[in-house]
Amino acid sequence: MADATETEVDEAISGSEIDHSGSDGPDGEIERGVLELESEVRSLREVLQEVQGELAKLRASVADMDARVDGIQSQWTRHRDDLDDLQSEGHRVLADKYMGFVEQVLFGLARKSLALTPQEDFGESLSRSVQRLCLELFGRAQPSEARIRRIVKAKSSDALAAHVNNAFRQGVALLGEAHSMKDRPFWDFEFLQGGPMNAERQRVWGKSDPEAPVLYVVSPAYVAGGVRYCLQRVVTAQAA
Repeated sequence: MADATETEVDEAISGSEIDHSGSDGPDGEIERGVLELESEVRSLREVLQEVQGELAKLRASVADMDARVDGIQSQWTRHRDDLDDLQSEGHRVLADKYMGFVEQVLFGLARKSLALTPQEDFGESLSRSVQRLCLELFGRAQPSEARIRRIVKAKSSDALAAHVNNAFRQGVALLGEAHSMKDRPFWDFEFLQGGPMNAERQRVWGKSDPEAPVLYVVSPAYVAGGVRYCLQRVVTAQAA
């Protein structure tokens, strides 16, 4: 009877151990899986840090190479006269385009405007109108089509307004070309009122007397890199 009891106790203990082992099995596997994942994450982080370090070295190397290339190009272009010649030719072309714009487009616009409103001194009024148009387009940081309409007394709905729009668009396009130049030009309005005409800086406008003192600048000079690619056009005092 005692032997039977001990046998039952042993079986109960064995069953209890089997049950306990069975209940801990899934939890143990999950824990091992988590530990393995954490280990893999740490390994990936280490690899990522190594890659980032190599990438930083590569970027520094590329930046150094870029600096060397820039230095070589700078030394190479410094002694290339043809680049200066190309830049100068670009300014000459743009200066010619500018003078054609003043003498044809702005002069034509002013003439159309004055034809609608008869003036006592047509020539002087024409010169003054072109002067104001040049000041608006080449003497302001932000030219305005509305101000050009006021200069030529055009209404937004009349036929003259279309000529204003055309002149404004051409002028803005010309300014855009100038601003795109590496050696950006500027328009020189400076002059000495009442002083003699300076043949190195100025040309007379229309029928003005080159020997008479300068009254005002009609169109400014085009200057770039210290070079005057076209001169001022000036009106001088009439002979007494």
